[in-house]
Order: sequence, then structure tokens, then C-alpha cells
Amino acid sequence: MVKCDPERAIELRESHDEIEPAWHWNKKYWNQVSLSGELSPEFVRSLVRHSYSEVVAKMTRRQKAEFPEITEVKE
Repeated sequence: MVKCDPERAIELRESHDEIEPAWHWNKKYWNQVSLSGELSPEFVRSLVRHSYSEVVAKMTRRQKAEFPEITEVKE
């Protein structure tokens, strides 16, 4: 499962057969990605990075201060 901004989530589903709305998750934000298709490893990594950024962006200031190792941007 990867989290996306709502517009990107729809765009990804429309352009890639391997990406579908996530089962039992808020389909507005979450996508399910099949790794058995044509998606390149680099593209999958970019989806994971975007998802990580989306989750961190929704953390409270207190959570970010409590877990600085989580909120640091890693490449």
C-alpha cells in the first residue's frame, strides 16, 4: 500500500494496470501496487518515497519532534 495525494492516486490508477485502489483502506488516498507487472524498480521506489512524504506531512508537530529520525528526508 502506498499513500498518494488524491489527484495523483487517480492518475496512477488510470495509467498503470498494476495500481488499484487499496482494499479496506481509504481509496481516496491509498493505492495497492502489484509488483508482478511492468513497473520499474525506480518507479516503485518513487511511489514509496512519495507515500513516506505524505504520511510524514500528516504527522503532528509533536510527533515529528518525538521521532526526528522518521521525519528526516532520506534519499
